[in-house]
Amino acid sequence: MDGLFIDSEPDWHEAETEMMKSFGYDWSNQDQLACLGGPLSRVTQYMSSLLEGKKSAEELGVIIIDEMVRRLSGKATFMPGALEFSRTLNQLGYKQALVSASPRALVNGVLDGMKEHFFSFSVASGDIERTKPFPDPYLHAAKLLDVDIKECLIFEDSPTGITAATASEAFVVAIPHYIAVQESSRLKVISSFLEVENDQLDKWSQANRYELGRSL
Repeated sequence: MDGLFIDSEPDWHEAETEMMKSFGYDWSNQDQLACLGGPLSRVTQYMSSLLEGKKSAEELGVIIIDEMVRRLSGKATFMPGALEFSRTLNQLGYKQALVSASPRALVNGVLDGMKEHFFSFSVASGDIERTKPFPDPYLHAAKLLDVDIKECLIFEDSPTGITAATASEAFVVAIPHYIAVQESSRLKVISSFLEVENDQLDKWSQANRYELGRSL
């Protein structure tokens, strides 16, 4: 969701900067990059360590979630081509699920504020025991959609998310913004959703089936 479907990274950076400044710490770009992709529990643990325990990870989590729900509920800005691409997938009959390392309150705030979305299910941090970088959220989403994870396409942008998606054994399409990603037979890289055309989806699906066939 964050940084792939909605352009929330600037809000995260601003909210985290303001919160940490209120506790006497200057949040840097390096800190932001270190926390890219979450999950929030890891981010707040990192923040708490920087504050030398002045605030617990749990306390910081409550503050930042409340602020981000306020910022994004009904006000989310979509990444270029994201909503249009999701609409096209729906028209083509693809099942879709939204998988996020953000808490349920934030995921619901974003989805409830959208005039339209095409996700049959969403998976948020806390819905299952382990979140990204473990593959569990994606495996859970595939189960909810009643599909084989190996026949799924996963779109991701962060190192944490790409690690989780790759480990799930799905076919992965990365849209990275701050990192370099090395392609492989089941991991392709594009610059934005605006690059994707219907024939590209067919090529990925065919490549996915070919790789699956070779592995059997």
